[in-house]
Amino acid sequence: MTRVVIHGAGRMAGRVLANMPAFPGYELAGVVSRSRPTEGTEANWFQSLENLNGPVDLLIDFTLPGGTGAAARWCSSHGAAILSGTTGLDGEDFKALKDAALQVPVLWAPNLSQGIALLSALVRQTTRALGEQADISITDLHHVHKLDAPSGTALALSSVVMEELTVDADVPEISSVREGEIIGEHTVSFRLPEEEIEISHRAVSRDVFARGALRAGEWLVRQEAGYYATGDWLGFS
Repeated sequence: MTRVVIHGAGRMAGRVLANMPAFPGYELAGVVSRSRPTEGTEANWFQSLENLNGPVDLLIDFTLPGGTGAAARWCSSHGAAILSGTTGLDGEDFKALKDAALQVPVLWAPNLSQGIALLSALVRQTTRALGEQADISITDLHHVHKLDAPSGTALALSSVVMEELTVDADVPEISSVREGEIIGEHTVSFRLPEEEIEISHRAVSRDVFARGALRAGEWLVRQEAGYYATGDWLGFS
């Protein structure tokens, strides 16, 4: 049984809590958030990581920049794996995650859907084949409540493209749209003189990210200390 703490009380943390009953290998050890969550209200609620009691195997983090770094430091000192899907992180957050990876398993991803991991692999393959000939652009669409633009997923896809291009290549243009209640749509376009290739992913429910986090967590707690990505979890790396 994996004893898990949910760090956060926003939409994604709520969906993780709502989906957890479908994963019998988890035991909910508590929820840590500034305000009491609306999902999982029967769980032990703590306003601070320092108030947690009892052993923890895994912390799933869907908070805000700053909160992820604090979670990483707590996990490192308490021997718990950390899986984070928080986006908009700053350098201090990433440093804390990298430092924690020296002690515990760490997986950070801006998008925890299996489809986005596959899309990323396809973008890498297409860039490798056509990147020097194509004009590459990325579009990301999200709901009006999303604070970061471009999205973490769009930035990650841009990094995949740049890893396959020459040093002096242009960075892909990213177009971000925030409207309505769009959960998340990403398209990478490769424009050639006579044709255009588009690789797209559309999330139709936040549960795809929540269930992805729970599946990835099951994998992560079996790993050695280190810094992992979704490609490692799904075997795409």
